[in-house]
Amino acid sequence: MPRTRHNPGVARTARASTEGGGGARRREPLNIKRPWTVVVLLGAYALLAGWIALSAANVQADQFSLLFYGLANVIVFTDAIDFGLRLYVHRRHTAVAAELDRGEMRRLSIDLAAARRGSTGAATVRPYAIVASIFNLEDHLEEFMERLQPYRDHVWLISDGSTDNTGKRLRQAGWRCLDDSVNRHKPGALRRLLTALPARIETVMVIDPDVKICGRHEGSAVELERVVADLQQSGAAAACPRVAIERDGFLARFQALEYALAFVVGRRSLADFGVTSGVSIYRRDALEHALDQHSLSIYAEDLENAVILLHDGERIYYDGRLVVSTEGPGSLRHWFSQRVGWYYGLLRVYTQRFHELWRIGRRTPFAMYNFIAYIGVLGLGLHLLRIVSAALLLVSVAAILDNLFVFNLLPNGGAINPVYFASAVGSYLALGALALFMVVPKSERAYIAPIVPVYFLYVLMHVAPITVGFGNWVALRLWGRRLYRDHYQSHEDGAAFAIKRPSSSAAALRAPAASP
Repeated sequence: MPRTRHNPGVARTARASTEGGGGARRREPLNIKRPWTVVVLLGAYALLAGWIALSAANVQADQFSLLFYGLANVIVFTDAIDFGLRLYVHRRHTAVAAELDRGEMRRLSIDLAAARRGSTGAATVRPYAIVASIFNLEDHLEEFMERLQPYRDHVWLISDGSTDNTGKRLRQAGWRCLDDSVNRHKPGALRRLLTALPARIETVMVIDPDVKICGRHEGSAVELERVVADLQQSGAAAACPRVAIERDGFLARFQALEYALAFVVGRRSLADFGVTSGVSIYRRDALEHALDQHSLSIYAEDLENAVILLHDGERIYYDGRLVVSTEGPGSLRHWFSQRVGWYYGLLRVYTQRFHELWRIGRRTPFAMYNFIAYIGVLGLGLHLLRIVSAALLLVSVAAILDNLFVFNLLPNGGAINPVYFASAVGSYLALGALALFMVVPKSERAYIAPIVPVYFLYVLMHVAPITVGFGNWVALRLWGRRLYRDHYQSHEDGAAFAIKRPSSSAAALRAPAASP
Protein backbone atom coordinates (compact mmCIF):
# COMPACT_ATOMS: atom_id res chain seq x y z
CA MET A 1 0.00 0.00 0.00
CA PRO A 2 2.25 2.83 1.12
CA ARG A 3 4.91 4.03 -1.21
CA THR A 4 7.42 3.95 1.63
CA ARG A 5 7.80 0.24 1.32
CA HIS A 6 10.06 1.08 -1.61
CA ASN A 7 12.42 3.18 0.33
CA PRO A 8 11.02 1.57 1.27
CA GLY A 9 10.20 0.08 0.08
CA VAL A 10 11.68 0.73 2.06
CA ALA A 11 10.57 3.07 4.52
CA ARG A 12 13.35 5.16 5.92
CA THR A 13 13.35 7.17 9.12
CA ALA A 14 13.38 10.93 8.68
CA ARG A 15 16.60 12.72 9.43
CA ALA A 16 16.50 16.37 10.35
CA SER A 17 19.58 17.62 8.55
CA THR A 18 21.20 17.31 5.15
CA GLU A 19 24.67 16.73 6.58
CA GLY A 20 26.17 13.76 8.36
CA GLY A 21 23.83 12.12 10.80
CA GLY A 22 21.49 15.08 10.91
CA GLY A 23 20.27 17.24 13.71
CA ALA A 24 17.19 17.12 15.86
CA ARG A 25 14.51 19.74 15.97
CA ARG A 26 12.32 20.65 18.90
CA ARG A 27 9.36 18.41 19.54
CA GLU A 28 6.11 20.18 20.12
CA PRO A 29 3.66 17.91 21.90
CA LEU A 30 0.34 17.60 20.14
CA ASN A 31 -2.86 18.20 22.04
CA ILE A 32 -5.29 15.77 20.45
CA LYS A 33 -8.12 16.42 22.86
CA ARG A 34 -9.98 18.79 20.57
CA PRO A 35 -13.54 17.51 19.97
CA TRP A 36 -14.35 20.30 17.55
CA THR A 37 -11.66 19.12 15.13
CA VAL A 38 -13.32 15.72 14.90
CA VAL A 39 -16.72 17.33 14.25
CA VAL A 40 -15.26 19.54 11.51
CA LEU A 41 -13.54 16.57 9.89
CA LEU A 42 -16.66 14.40 9.98
CA GLY A 43 -18.68 17.25 8.50
CA ALA A 44 -16.13 17.79 5.74
CA TYR A 45 -16.08 14.07 4.92
CA ALA A 46 -19.89 13.96 4.81
CA LEU A 47 -19.97 16.89 2.39
CA LEU A 48 -17.24 15.29 0.29
CA ALA A 49 -19.12 11.98 0.12
CA GLY A 50 -22.37 13.70 -0.80
CA TRP A 51 -20.65 15.82 -3.41
CA ILE A 52 -19.02 12.82 -5.09
CA ALA A 53 -22.20 10.71 -4.91
CA LEU A 54 -24.35 13.49 -6.39
CA SER A 55 -21.96 14.01 -9.27
CA ALA A 56 -21.57 10.29 -9.99
CA ALA A 57 -25.35 9.74 -9.90
CA ASN A 58 -25.77 11.86 -13.01
CA VAL A 59 -23.56 9.58 -15.11
CA GLN A 60 -25.26 7.26 -17.58
CA ALA A 61 -24.22 3.63 -17.96
CA ASP A 62 -23.17 4.10 -21.56
CA GLN A 63 -20.67 6.76 -20.48
CA PHE A 64 -18.72 4.25 -18.39
CA SER A 65 -15.52 2.65 -19.78
CA LEU A 66 -14.03 -0.43 -18.11
CA LEU A 67 -10.65 0.33 -19.66
CA PHE A 68 -10.43 3.82 -18.19
CA TYR A 69 -11.92 2.59 -14.92
CA GLY A 70 -9.15 0.01 -14.65
CA LEU A 71 -6.43 2.52 -15.50
CA ALA A 72 -7.78 5.04 -12.99
CA ASN A 73 -7.80 2.42 -10.26
CA VAL A 74 -4.36 0.91 -10.88
CA ILE A 75 -3.01 2.27 -7.58
CA VAL A 76 -6.04 0.98 -5.65
CA PHE A 77 -5.95 -2.49 -7.23
CA THR A 78 -2.20 -3.03 -6.83
CA ASP A 79 -2.18 -1.78 -3.22
CA ALA A 80 -5.16 -3.96 -2.29
CA ILE A 81 -3.63 -7.09 -3.83
CA ASP A 82 -0.27 -6.39 -2.21
CA PHE A 83 -1.90 -5.78 1.18
CA GLY A 84 -3.75 -9.10 1.14
CA LEU A 85 -0.76 -11.04 -0.20
CA ARG A 86 1.58 -9.72 2.49
CA LEU A 87 -0.82 -10.55 5.32
CA TYR A 88 -1.23 -14.08 3.94
CA VAL A 89 2.51 -14.62 3.50
CA HIS A 90 3.24 -13.49 7.05
CA ARG A 91 0.77 -16.05 8.39
CA ARG A 92 2.53 -18.74 6.35
CA HIS A 93 5.95 -17.69 7.65
CA THR A 94 4.89 -17.95 11.30
CA ALA A 95 2.27 -20.72 11.08
CA VAL A 96 4.35 -23.34 12.90
CA ALA A 97 5.61 -21.06 15.67
CA ALA A 98 5.06 -22.64 19.06
CA GLU A 99 7.21 -21.13 21.81
CA LEU A 100 6.17 -17.50 21.52
CA ASP A 101 2.65 -16.33 22.30
CA ARG A 102 0.46 -15.07 19.48
CA GLY A 103 0.87 -11.47 20.60
CA GLU A 104 4.63 -11.64 20.06
CA MET A 105 4.32 -13.55 16.79
CA ARG A 106 2.14 -10.82 15.33
CA ARG A 107 5.10 -8.47 15.79
CA LEU A 108 7.75 -10.68 14.17
CA SER A 109 8.50 -11.64 10.58
CA ILE A 110 9.98 -15.04 11.47
CA ASP A 111 9.58 -17.92 13.89
CA LEU A 112 12.14 -16.50 16.30
CA ALA A 113 12.18 -19.59 18.52
CA ALA A 114 13.32 -21.71 15.57
CA ALA A 115 15.83 -19.06 14.53
CA ARG A 116 17.52 -19.29 17.93
CA ARG A 117 19.05 -22.55 16.74
CA GLY A 118 17.75 -24.69 19.55
CA SER A 119 18.48 -22.30 22.42
CA THR A 120 15.91 -22.43 25.19
CA GLY A 121 15.15 -20.28 28.19
CA ALA A 122 15.84 -16.62 28.72
CA ALA A 123 18.48 -15.15 26.44
CA THR A 124 21.49 -13.46 28.03
CA VAL A 125 22.56 -10.29 26.28
CA ARG A 126 26.20 -10.01 25.27
CA PRO A 127 28.06 -6.67 24.89
CA TYR A 128 26.36 -4.26 22.51
CA ALA A 129 26.61 -0.60 21.54
CA ILE A 130 24.18 2.08 20.41
CA VAL A 131 25.88 4.24 17.79
CA ALA A 132 24.91 7.45 16.04
CA SER A 133 26.46 9.93 13.64
CA ILE A 134 25.62 13.50 14.64
CA PHE A 135 26.20 16.87 12.98
CA ASN A 136 25.92 20.35 14.52
CA LEU A 137 23.59 19.22 17.28
CA GLU A 138 24.66 21.80 19.87
CA ASP A 139 21.32 23.62 20.02
CA HIS A 140 19.46 20.40 20.79
CA LEU A 141 21.97 18.47 22.90
CA GLU A 142 19.95 18.58 26.10
CA GLU A 143 17.00 16.89 24.44
CA PHE A 144 19.28 14.41 22.65
CA MET A 145 21.05 13.41 25.88
CA GLU A 146 17.77 13.11 27.74
CA ARG A 147 16.40 10.62 25.21
CA LEU A 148 19.50 8.42 25.36
CA GLN A 149 20.16 8.74 29.10
CA PRO A 150 18.66 5.30 29.98
CA TYR A 151 21.16 3.67 27.58
CA ARG A 152 24.12 5.93 28.31
CA ASP A 153 26.54 3.13 29.21
CA HIS A 154 26.06 1.61 25.74
CA VAL A 155 26.15 4.79 23.64
CA TRP A 156 29.06 5.62 21.31
CA LEU A 157 28.84 8.74 19.13
CA ILE A 158 30.76 10.39 16.33
CA SER A 159 30.54 14.10 15.61
CA ASP A 160 30.63 13.95 11.81
CA GLY A 161 32.54 17.08 10.88
CA SER A 162 30.48 19.35 13.13
CA THR A 163 31.46 23.01 12.98
CA ASP A 164 30.02 23.84 16.40
CA ASN A 165 30.85 22.52 19.88
CA THR A 166 28.78 19.34 19.63
CA GLY A 167 31.63 16.93 20.30
CA LYS A 168 33.25 19.04 23.00
CA ARG A 169 30.05 19.49 24.98
CA LEU A 170 29.19 15.80 24.79
CA ARG A 171 32.60 14.77 26.10
CA GLN A 172 32.37 17.37 28.87
CA ALA A 173 29.04 15.83 29.87
CA GLY A 174 30.68 12.40 30.08
CA TRP A 175 29.50 10.86 26.80
CA ARG A 176 31.75 8.84 24.54
CA CYS A 177 32.10 10.93 21.40
CA LEU A 178 34.69 10.78 18.65
CA ASP A 179 35.12 14.28 17.20
CA ASP A 180 35.96 13.79 13.53
CA SER A 181 37.00 16.86 11.55
CA VAL A 182 35.89 15.29 8.23
CA ASN A 183 32.22 15.22 7.25
CA ARG A 184 31.88 11.69 5.84
CA HIS A 185 28.05 11.50 5.97
CA LYS A 186 26.30 8.75 7.91
CA PRO A 187 27.67 5.56 6.24
CA GLY A 188 31.26 6.80 6.21
CA ALA A 189 31.01 8.19 9.74
CA LEU A 190 29.65 4.91 11.10
CA ARG A 191 32.40 2.96 9.39
CA ARG A 192 34.93 5.26 11.05
CA LEU A 193 33.24 4.87 14.44
CA LEU A 194 33.19 1.06 14.23
CA THR A 195 36.98 1.00 14.07
CA ALA A 196 37.06 2.69 17.48
CA LEU A 197 34.65 0.40 19.33
CA PRO A 198 36.13 -2.12 21.80
CA ALA A 199 36.61 -5.59 20.34
CA ARG A 200 34.26 -7.13 22.93
CA ILE A 201 31.22 -5.38 21.40
CA GLU A 202 29.57 -7.79 18.97
CA THR A 203 26.21 -6.13 18.32
CA VAL A 204 25.55 -2.56 17.18
CA MET A 205 22.30 -0.62 17.13
CA VAL A 206 22.41 2.22 14.61
CA ILE A 207 20.13 5.16 15.38
CA ASP A 208 19.50 8.67 14.08
CA PRO A 209 19.74 11.69 16.38
CA ASP A 210 16.01 12.43 16.32
CA VAL A 211 14.77 9.00 17.41
CA LYS A 212 13.62 7.76 20.77
CA ILE A 213 13.87 4.14 21.87
CA CYS A 214 10.48 3.40 23.40
CA GLY A 215 10.18 1.37 26.59
CA ARG A 216 7.42 -1.08 27.43
CA HIS A 217 5.23 1.74 28.75
CA GLU A 218 5.68 3.66 25.50
CA GLY A 219 4.64 1.08 22.93
CA SER A 220 7.31 -1.61 22.90
CA ALA A 221 6.32 -5.15 23.90
CA VAL A 222 9.78 -5.97 25.28
CA GLU A 223 12.85 -4.05 26.34
CA LEU A 224 15.77 -3.32 24.02
CA GLU A 225 18.10 -5.84 25.64
CA ARG A 226 15.65 -8.69 24.98
CA VAL A 227 15.60 -7.81 21.27
CA VAL A 228 19.40 -7.58 21.17
CA ALA A 229 19.79 -10.92 22.95
CA ASP A 230 17.36 -12.63 20.58
CA LEU A 231 19.26 -11.29 17.57
CA GLN A 232 22.52 -12.55 19.06
CA GLN A 233 21.11 -16.04 19.57
CA SER A 234 19.51 -16.16 16.12
CA GLY A 235 22.76 -15.59 14.27
CA ALA A 236 21.02 -13.23 11.82
CA ALA A 237 22.86 -10.24 10.40
CA ALA A 238 20.30 -7.64 11.46
CA ALA A 239 16.90 -6.96 12.97
CA CYS A 240 14.71 -4.00 12.06
CA PRO A 241 12.45 -2.59 14.80
CA ARG A 242 9.18 -0.85 14.14
CA VAL A 243 9.58 2.87 13.45
CA ALA A 244 6.61 5.03 14.45
CA ILE A 245 5.95 8.70 13.74
CA GLU A 246 5.56 11.01 16.71
CA ARG A 247 2.31 12.91 17.07
CA ASP A 248 3.02 16.39 15.82
CA GLY A 249 0.48 18.02 13.51
CA PHE A 250 -2.05 16.97 10.92
CA LEU A 251 0.51 15.73 8.37
CA ALA A 252 1.94 13.40 11.02
CA ARG A 253 -1.37 11.49 11.13
CA PHE A 254 -0.97 10.48 7.49
CA GLN A 255 2.65 9.53 8.05
CA ALA A 256 1.69 7.49 11.11
CA LEU A 257 -0.57 5.28 8.99
CA GLU A 258 2.01 5.19 6.20
CA TYR A 259 4.74 3.98 8.55
CA ALA A 260 2.42 1.44 10.20
CA LEU A 261 1.68 -0.07 6.79
CA ALA A 262 5.33 0.04 5.71
CA PHE A 263 6.55 -1.82 8.78
CA VAL A 264 3.68 -3.91 10.13
CA VAL A 265 2.57 -5.03 6.66
CA GLY A 266 5.60 -4.44 4.44
CA ARG A 267 8.66 -5.48 6.43
CA ARG A 268 6.80 -8.03 8.54
CA SER A 269 5.92 -9.98 5.38
CA LEU A 270 9.54 -10.43 4.28
CA ALA A 271 10.47 -13.24 6.72
CA ASP A 272 14.29 -13.22 6.95
CA PHE A 273 14.71 -11.33 3.66
CA GLY A 274 13.96 -8.04 5.39
CA VAL A 275 15.18 -4.53 4.69
CA THR A 276 16.85 -2.48 7.38
CA SER A 277 15.80 1.08 8.14
CA GLY A 278 17.75 4.07 9.41
CA VAL A 279 17.31 2.54 12.88
CA SER A 280 18.36 -1.12 12.96
CA ILE A 281 20.34 -3.59 15.07
CA TYR A 282 23.27 -5.33 13.38
CA ARG A 283 25.72 -8.07 14.12
CA ARG A 284 28.89 -6.03 14.26
CA ASP A 285 30.90 -8.00 11.72
CA ALA A 286 27.94 -7.93 9.32
CA LEU A 287 27.66 -4.14 9.52
CA GLU A 288 31.42 -3.76 9.06
CA HIS A 289 31.25 -5.95 5.96
CA ALA A 290 28.26 -4.03 4.55
CA LEU A 291 29.92 -0.65 5.04
CA ASP A 292 33.15 -1.93 3.52
CA GLN A 293 31.21 -2.75 0.32
CA HIS A 294 29.01 0.37 0.53
CA SER A 295 29.06 3.30 -1.89
CA LEU A 296 28.92 5.54 1.22
CA SER A 297 26.11 7.57 -0.32
CA ILE A 298 23.48 8.81 2.10
CA TYR A 299 20.75 8.08 -0.45
CA ALA A 300 18.94 4.83 0.44
CA GLU A 301 21.97 3.86 2.52
CA ASP A 302 19.93 1.44 4.63
CA LEU A 303 18.53 -0.32 1.56
CA GLU A 304 22.07 -0.66 0.23
CA ASN A 305 23.16 -2.26 3.51
CA ALA A 306 20.34 -4.78 3.24
CA VAL A 307 21.08 -5.66 -0.39
CA ILE A 308 24.76 -6.27 0.38
CA LEU A 309 23.96 -8.53 3.33
CA LEU A 310 21.14 -10.48 1.69
CA HIS A 311 23.23 -11.05 -1.43
CA ASP A 312 25.92 -12.60 0.76
CA GLY A 313 23.41 -15.08 2.20
CA GLU A 314 22.79 -13.25 5.48
CA ARG A 315 19.40 -13.05 7.16
CA ILE A 316 17.54 -9.88 8.19
CA TYR A 317 14.24 -10.01 10.06
CA TYR A 318 11.66 -7.56 11.38
CA ASP A 319 11.14 -7.34 15.14
CA GLY A 320 8.18 -5.08 15.85
CA ARG A 321 8.27 -5.89 19.55
CA LEU A 322 10.67 -2.95 19.82
CA VAL A 323 9.29 0.45 18.80
CA VAL A 324 11.35 3.54 18.10
CA SER A 325 9.72 6.88 17.40
CA THR A 326 10.96 9.55 15.04
CA GLU A 327 9.95 12.99 13.87
CA GLY A 328 8.23 13.23 10.52
CA PRO A 329 8.57 16.25 8.24
CA GLY A 330 6.56 19.11 9.72
CA SER A 331 5.73 20.83 6.43
CA LEU A 332 4.68 19.78 2.94
CA ARG A 333 7.85 21.30 1.51
CA HIS A 334 10.08 19.22 3.79
CA TRP A 335 7.93 16.14 3.16
CA PHE A 336 8.23 16.61 -0.62
CA SER A 337 12.00 17.09 -0.41
CA GLN A 338 12.40 14.02 1.78
CA ARG A 339 10.42 11.79 -0.59
CA VAL A 340 12.30 13.06 -3.64
CA GLY A 341 15.51 11.95 -1.92
CA TRP A 342 14.03 8.59 -0.97
CA TYR A 343 13.02 7.68 -4.49
CA TYR A 344 16.14 9.05 -6.11
CA GLY A 345 18.03 6.78 -3.71
CA LEU A 346 15.82 3.81 -4.51
CA LEU A 347 16.48 4.09 -8.23
CA ARG A 348 20.19 4.66 -7.60
CA VAL A 349 20.57 1.51 -5.52
CA TYR A 350 18.30 -0.54 -7.77
CA THR A 351 20.24 0.26 -10.92
CA GLN A 352 23.67 -0.07 -9.34
CA ARG A 353 22.90 -3.35 -7.59
CA PHE A 354 20.32 -4.95 -9.83
CA HIS A 355 22.37 -8.14 -10.29
CA GLU A 356 22.56 -8.60 -6.52
CA LEU A 357 18.81 -7.98 -6.22
CA TRP A 358 18.12 -10.53 -8.95
CA ARG A 359 20.18 -13.17 -7.14
CA ILE A 360 18.34 -12.38 -3.90
CA GLY A 361 14.99 -12.74 -5.68
CA ARG A 362 15.90 -16.14 -7.08
CA ARG A 363 16.24 -17.61 -3.58
CA THR A 364 12.52 -17.66 -2.71
CA PRO A 365 9.29 -16.87 -4.59
CA PHE A 366 8.31 -14.06 -2.24
CA ALA A 367 11.76 -12.50 -2.41
CA MET A 368 11.32 -12.48 -6.19
CA TYR A 369 7.93 -10.83 -5.75
CA ASN A 370 9.16 -8.15 -3.34
CA PHE A 371 12.48 -7.16 -4.89
CA ILE A 372 11.78 -7.76 -8.57
CA ALA A 373 8.01 -7.76 -9.22
CA TYR A 374 6.86 -5.24 -6.60
CA ILE A 375 9.76 -2.80 -6.37
CA GLY A 376 11.25 -3.31 -9.82
CA VAL A 377 8.26 -3.87 -12.10
CA LEU A 378 5.38 -2.14 -10.28
CA GLY A 379 7.36 0.51 -8.45
CA LEU A 380 9.90 1.48 -11.10
CA GLY A 381 9.05 -0.05 -14.46
CA LEU A 382 5.35 0.79 -14.41
CA HIS A 383 5.58 4.16 -12.73
CA LEU A 384 4.36 5.77 -15.95
CA LEU A 385 1.14 3.78 -15.54
CA ARG A 386 0.68 5.31 -12.10
CA ILE A 387 1.13 8.76 -13.58
CA VAL A 388 -1.60 7.95 -16.11
CA SER A 389 -3.82 6.68 -13.28
CA ALA A 390 -3.30 9.89 -11.29
CA ALA A 391 -4.03 12.00 -14.37
CA LEU A 392 -7.31 10.16 -15.01
CA LEU A 393 -8.33 10.69 -11.40
CA LEU A 394 -7.58 14.41 -11.66
CA VAL A 395 -9.75 14.59 -14.78
CA SER A 396 -12.45 12.72 -12.85
CA VAL A 397 -12.26 15.32 -10.08
CA ALA A 398 -12.63 18.04 -12.71
CA ALA A 399 -15.72 16.25 -14.02
CA ILE A 400 -17.16 16.16 -10.49
CA LEU A 401 -16.64 19.92 -10.15
CA ASP A 402 -18.15 20.46 -13.59
CA ASN A 403 -21.28 18.50 -12.68
CA LEU A 404 -21.60 19.97 -9.22
CA PHE A 405 -21.54 23.61 -10.35
CA VAL A 406 -23.37 22.88 -13.62
CA PHE A 407 -20.62 24.39 -15.76
CA ASN A 408 -21.20 21.78 -18.48
CA LEU A 409 -17.73 22.43 -19.85
CA LEU A 410 -16.61 18.79 -19.94
CA PRO A 411 -18.34 16.01 -21.88
CA ASN A 412 -19.03 12.88 -19.83
CA GLY A 413 -17.81 9.59 -21.22
CA GLY A 414 -14.55 7.82 -21.98
CA ALA A 415 -11.74 9.25 -19.86
CA ILE A 416 -13.94 11.95 -18.29
CA ASN A 417 -16.16 10.37 -15.69
CA PRO A 418 -16.82 11.27 -12.02
CA VAL A 419 -17.32 7.59 -11.19
CA TYR A 420 -13.61 6.81 -11.53
CA PHE A 421 -12.59 9.06 -8.65
CA ALA A 422 -15.63 8.15 -6.56
CA SER A 423 -14.88 4.43 -6.87
CA ALA A 424 -11.17 4.91 -6.12
CA VAL A 425 -11.88 6.91 -2.95
CA GLY A 426 -14.54 4.44 -1.81
CA SER A 427 -12.35 1.39 -2.47
CA TYR A 428 -9.36 2.87 -0.68
CA LEU A 429 -11.57 3.88 2.23
CA ALA A 430 -12.56 0.23 2.64
CA LEU A 431 -8.92 -0.81 2.40
CA GLY A 432 -7.88 1.84 4.91
CA ALA A 433 -10.59 0.75 7.34
CA LEU A 434 -9.36 -2.84 7.13
CA ALA A 435 -5.80 -1.69 7.76
CA LEU A 436 -6.91 0.45 10.71
CA PHE A 437 -8.34 -2.54 12.58
CA MET A 438 -6.03 -5.29 11.31
CA VAL A 439 -2.66 -3.54 11.33
CA VAL A 440 -2.63 -0.32 13.38
CA PRO A 441 -2.07 -0.90 17.13
CA LYS A 442 -5.10 -0.11 19.30
CA SER A 443 -3.32 2.75 21.06
CA GLU A 444 -2.85 4.57 17.73
CA ARG A 445 -6.23 4.02 16.09
CA ALA A 446 -7.97 7.07 17.55
CA TYR A 447 -5.13 9.29 16.35
CA ILE A 448 -5.08 7.85 12.81
CA ALA A 449 -8.81 7.22 12.24
CA PRO A 450 -9.79 10.82 11.27
CA ILE A 451 -7.56 10.77 8.16
CA VAL A 452 -8.55 7.32 6.85
CA PRO A 453 -11.36 8.66 4.59
CA VAL A 454 -8.92 10.89 2.71
CA TYR A 455 -5.77 8.77 2.99
CA PHE A 456 -6.05 7.94 -0.71
CA LEU A 457 -5.37 11.59 -1.52
CA TYR A 458 -2.13 11.33 0.46
CA VAL A 459 -1.21 8.22 -1.53
CA LEU A 460 -1.87 10.10 -4.78
CA MET A 461 0.35 12.96 -3.63
CA HIS A 462 3.32 10.59 -3.72
CA VAL A 463 3.21 10.41 -7.50
CA ALA A 464 4.74 13.91 -7.68
CA PRO A 465 7.86 13.43 -5.50
CA ILE A 466 8.41 9.91 -6.86
CA THR A 467 8.40 11.29 -10.40
CA VAL A 468 10.77 14.12 -9.48
CA GLY A 469 13.08 11.70 -7.65
CA PHE A 470 13.26 9.42 -10.68
CA GLY A 471 13.66 12.50 -12.89
CA ASN A 472 16.61 13.62 -10.76
CA TRP A 473 18.34 10.31 -11.39
CA VAL A 474 17.80 10.58 -15.16
CA ALA A 475 18.77 14.26 -15.35
CA LEU A 476 21.95 13.69 -13.34
CA ARG A 477 23.10 11.15 -15.90
CA LEU A 478 22.04 13.05 -18.98
CA TRP A 479 23.01 16.60 -17.99
CA GLY A 480 25.07 16.26 -14.81
CA ARG A 481 22.56 18.14 -12.67
CA ARG A 482 19.25 17.47 -10.94
CA LEU A 483 15.80 18.83 -11.61
CA TYR A 484 15.19 19.51 -7.92
CA ARG A 485 17.57 19.92 -4.99
CA ASP A 486 16.34 17.75 -2.13
CA HIS A 487 17.49 18.20 1.45
CA TYR A 488 19.75 15.13 1.43
CA GLN A 489 21.86 16.60 -1.35
CA SER A 490 25.15 18.06 -0.20
CA HIS A 491 28.33 17.32 -2.08
CA GLU A 492 27.21 14.11 -3.78
CA ASP A 493 26.64 15.32 -7.33
CA GLY A 494 29.28 13.74 -9.50
CA ALA A 495 30.98 12.11 -6.51
CA ALA A 496 28.48 9.78 -4.88
CA PHE A 497 29.18 6.98 -7.31
CA ALA A 498 32.93 6.69 -6.94
CA ILE A 499 33.71 7.54 -3.35
CA LYS A 500 37.24 6.85 -2.15
CA ARG A 501 37.02 4.91 1.05
CA PRO A 502 39.02 6.37 3.90
CA SER A 503 41.72 4.30 5.48
CA SER A 504 40.64 2.39 8.54
CA SER A 505 42.63 3.83 11.41
CA ALA A 506 41.60 2.39 14.74
CA ALA A 507 41.90 5.49 16.87
CA ALA A 508 40.58 5.03 20.36
CA LEU A 509 37.78 7.16 21.72
CA ARG A 510 38.60 9.52 24.50
CA ALA A 511 37.67 8.06 27.87
CA PRO A 512 34.43 9.56 29.14
CA ALA A 513 34.36 11.67 32.25
CA ALA A 514 32.62 10.36 35.32
CA SER A 515 28.85 10.60 35.18
CA PRO A 516 27.46 13.44 37.25
